[in-house]
Amino acid sequence: MSRLMRLVPLVAAMGALAGCGGSDDSAGGKVVLEYALWESRQVAQYQQCADAFEKENPNIKIRISQTNWNDYWLTLSREFIGETAPDVFTDHLAKFPQFAASEVVEPVSTRGVDMNQYQPGLAELWRTPDGKQYGFPKDWDTVAIVTNEDMLQDAGITKEQLDNATWNPRDGGTFQQIVAKLSVDENGKRGDEPGFDPSRVKVHGLGLDPGTLTYGQTTWAGFAASLGFKLLDKNPWGKRYNFDDPRFAQTIGWWRKMIEKGYMPSVEQARTLGQAPAFQAGSVALAIDGSWTISTYSALKDVKVSYAPQPKGPEGSWSLYNGLADGIWVGSKHKPEARKWVRFLGSPACQRFVGRAAVVFPAIKKELPTAVAQQKKNGVDVSAFTSYLKDRRTVLFPITDKAPQINLIVQPTLEKILLGSEDDPAKALKDMNTQVNNVLKFADSQ
Repeated sequence: MSRLMRLVPLVAAMGALAGCGGSDDSAGGKVVLEYALWESRQVAQYQQCADAFEKENPNIKIRISQTNWNDYWLTLSREFIGETAPDVFTDHLAKFPQFAASEVVEPVSTRGVDMNQYQPGLAELWRTPDGKQYGFPKDWDTVAIVTNEDMLQDAGITKEQLDNATWNPRDGGTFQQIVAKLSVDENGKRGDEPGFDPSRVKVHGLGLDPGTLTYGQTTWAGFAASLGFKLLDKNPWGKRYNFDDPRFAQTIGWWRKMIEKGYMPSVEQARTLGQAPAFQAGSVALAIDGSWTISTYSALKDVKVSYAPQPKGPEGSWSLYNGLADGIWVGSKHKPEARKWVRFLGSPACQRFVGRAAVVFPAIKKELPTAVAQQKKNGVDVSAFTSYLKDRRTVLFPITDKAPQINLIVQPTLEKILLGSEDDPAKALKDMNTQVNNVLKFADSQ
C-alpha cells in the first residue's frame, strides 16, 4: 500500500485515465509478456526483436501495445495503481526516478552484461545512488537544427553558413542573423529588412517547442551549455538546480527577445500548431528537434530537409543527450521471463534491428554505423546529430528526485517569461529556483 500511495502525487500531476494491462497465459500454454511503448515508428523494429526472442525462447510470447505519448504515461500510472500494468514498458529518464522511488519498477542484474558496450554515460543514467540498475540502454538521441533547404536558398543562405553559425545571448551571433533573414512578414519583408512587421509574420525563421521548457531538450539546453551553464550541481542525482545562474537568465532572455522580434512564434502560436506541423506547413524555416524525429522530417514529400548542428556558442556546439531503456513492472507475474526480455532488448541481437530500422540510434556503440549507413542509403546525412559525440559536447539528461513536482514549478514559470507576463524575469527565476531546491531538500529529508 505504501508503494501505491507514493504514486498518487505522480498520477495527480499527470491526470487520470483508466487503462488495463498485465499479462496472461492464453497463447497455447506459453507465457505471454505484455510490452508497452509509445512510439509508433518503432513497433516494427521491436516486433522483429520479439520474433527473434521467441525463436530463442519458444515458451514465451511477446505482445506489443503502442499508445501515443500523453495517453501512454497517463494510462501507465493508473495501471500501476490498479496493478494491471504491462510486464515490461519503455521508460523515460524524466519518469524513471519517480518510478524507482515509488518501487513500481524492478531492478535488473548486470551480471554477464558488458556495460561498456553502450555509448558513454548512458548506463549510469539508469542507476540509482544505491547502485541498483533499472534498465539497459537501448537507444540514444541528440538535438540538431532541422532545415528547409528551399527557404535557406531563397534567403541567400548557404548550408555551410548554417553549419558554422555562431551564437551568443547578447546579439545572437550569426545564427540570429540567419534566423532573421529567414523570417518573412505578410508583406514579404524579411526580418533583417527595414519595415519588417513582427506582429504579422508569415514565416518565422525558427520554430518553438514550448512543451520542453523544464529541461530545454529541444529549446534552450544546448544554447545554455554553450555558455558553460550546468543545470545541476552534479548529474545524475543532483541535489541543487541552478536556474538562478546568470547564464541561464541570459539564454532565456534571448529566447524571449527572438519572440518579440517576430523571428520565433509565440508560446500560444507554437502550442496551437506544434513545431513539426508548422515546419511541414512552411510557417517556420528551421526547427530544433531530436534525432528520434529524423524519419518524420525526412519523409516529408514537399519539403527538402537537411540537418545542421546547433550553433556554436563561446564553448562550442552542444546538445542534450538522452536515451531510453525498458522497465520491469514490480507486479509482473512473470519476472524471470520479463528479465530475459529486457536483457534481450538491450543486447546486440535486438539493437541490430534497431540500427537497420534507422528510426533511432542504437545504444550499443558497434551498432551505430549500421544506423548511419542506412540513413545515408536513404539519402539522409545524420552527421549533425552524431557530431556532438566526437567532441563529448553533450549534456546528460537531468536526473533528480521529484521530477513531476519540479516540472509543475518550472514549465509554467518559463512559459510566463516567454509570454512576457513576468515583470521581473530575474526575480521570477530566482524564486522558481528556490522553490525547486526546496522540493529536493524536502525529498532528502523523507
